[in-house]
Amino acid sequence: MSHSITLSYKGHVTRIPTDTLTLGQLRAHVAQQYGISALDQKLICKGLLRNDTAMIRDLVPNNSKVVVMGTPSAELASFQALNARRQIGRANNLKYRATSSDVYHTRATTDEYGFDSFKELNIAHRQRDALQMLHRLGRDEGVRQVMRKHKYSVHLLRELHPNERTILGYNRNRGEEIALRLRTDDLEGFRDYESVRRVLMHELAHMVWDAHDDNFHKLNREHCKEVVELDWTVRGQTVGPQAEYYEPQPKEAEAVDGGSLAASGFVLGGSAPSSSDSRDTMREQTYSAYMRRAK
Repeated sequence: MSHSITLSYKGHVTRIPTDTLTLGQLRAHVAQQYGISALDQKLICKGLLRNDTAMIRDLVPNNSKVVVMGTPSAELASFQALNARRQIGRANNLKYRATSSDVYHTRATTDEYGFDSFKELNIAHRQRDALQMLHRLGRDEGVRQVMRKHKYSVHLLRELHPNERTILGYNRNRGEEIALRLRTDDLEGFRDYESVRRVLMHELAHMVWDAHDDNFHKLNREHCKEVVELDWTVRGQTVGPQAEYYEPQPKEAEAVDGGSLAASGFVLGGSAPSSSDSRDTMREQTYSAYMRRAK
């Protein structure tokens, strides 16, 4: 009488003839079919099967079900890579802690519409890439046209310090300084350029309106429309309303910055910054929702 078993893994059932199969050979079959390495497998039939040199027919009765437990090697590698990236992120954020002078440093400006100067974080990893993104924003024809139309002049466009990770940017003292978050949470990569530019449009609206009221939201929507429509470079020499543009939602505003900052650093049109856990948690949740919608 021939011997066979039923192999079960996450609801997937396979019938396998096992007349001449050892436990070690069965593990090789599992590794090939499910991608689980032999060392990471647990084969169970009325207990854990252990002796790899033994014949299956000597270990389990005929027509028995053998349950496979284990994680595919690809999934394990992905999890380990993600965990390593998180560890790097935590180390980077601890290494580059902000001081008040780091976050609120300002510089002189000219009277021209646009940005007078640019400042990246003093972080060795991809520091030049951060500065290049700031300069790209300054050269962006859509951004330049918006600033010319509304006569905006900003002293300093700088990279937001990673310790300020519950906000995406701020506008201090109506153009004395605009800071934008360029890097991902782990400081290893950079956020999508279009997402950063949308935050810049938000912060430019704080050149006129401090609080996130109806006036602010109207101007922010105008900026997001104009930065696309006024950029003739994306359509050769054509300027017009045909292009698609991002329309920000009022509920997203708090996730960006919570309102513009006065010279002292307090939020205009709202309450002073709080370090309470409830406020940080609320800001983190709003920020996460904004990032999901902006992708």
